[in-house]
Amino acid sequence: MIKKPEAIVFFDLDGTLFNNQLDILPSTYQAIEKLKQNNIMPIISTGRTPLEVIDLMEDTKIDSIIGMNGQVVIYKGEVIFTNNIDKNVITRLYEYSMNKNNIPLAFYNYKMMRVSENSESAQKFYNFLKQDVPPVDDEIYLKEPIQMLLLLCEEGETPYREHFPELTFIRNTPYCVDIFNHGGSKGRGINELLKTKGFDDVPTYAFGDGLNDFEMFLTVDHPIAMGNAVDALKEKAEYVTDTNNNDGIAKALKKFGLI
Repeated sequence: MIKKPEAIVFFDLDGTLFNNQLDILPSTYQAIEKLKQNNIMPIISTGRTPLEVIDLMEDTKIDSIIGMNGQVVIYKGEVIFTNNIDKNVITRLYEYSMNKNNIPLAFYNYKMMRVSENSESAQKFYNFLKQDVPPVDDEIYLKEPIQMLLLLCEEGETPYREHFPELTFIRNTPYCVDIFNHGGSKGRGINELLKTKGFDDVPTYAFGDGLNDFEMFLTVDHPIAMGNAVDALKEKAEYVTDTNNNDGIAKALKKFGLI
């Protein structure tokens, strides 16, 4: 029998749990520790893969994640949900991207990351994340399940939406567009977690700042937008806190009486 938490708080990373220097503020570290002391479960909910945030999860002692915009859910080390993209769809997308648009791709699952080429656009994106460019393997999708793709570009994604209605395209940074199965989202990942673990009656909170947090805000009981969030997300929030650079996480958790 799983002990139910008093509440669950889902945290986006970039622009939310991270400040603009991709660091976690001291006030946020303290807030996460207080949540745990109060039997309130912090869970990461991000466009990033679990592989990218191993060090962060060890550092914060957060052991559960809604990863790749909800395409994988890992609860206390157990993979409880994946949403794989059909290989035939990936083949069509890759051929279209190379032949029509010359936009390279990245291939992600919860265990690995690969790129179709080590291009200038790949270097720009991974430098933005303060990461090394992953290994090159443009046939990895034929050998491994893929849960998310990236278009590595600063513009040019609009035609893809018409050509691939079975997929969702969300610009998540200035240098890439996240791609996953239509209907997949952080919100779906959260619902899979709550249903699988019997947490449907546990109060839920979420912090976010970007368009990929939209479905998450529609799913949880208490959506909280960062002060630096896009306006469209702020409109869906129950509360708008301070920015990711100015203790926004800690201030909102105190306001809601969670710490």
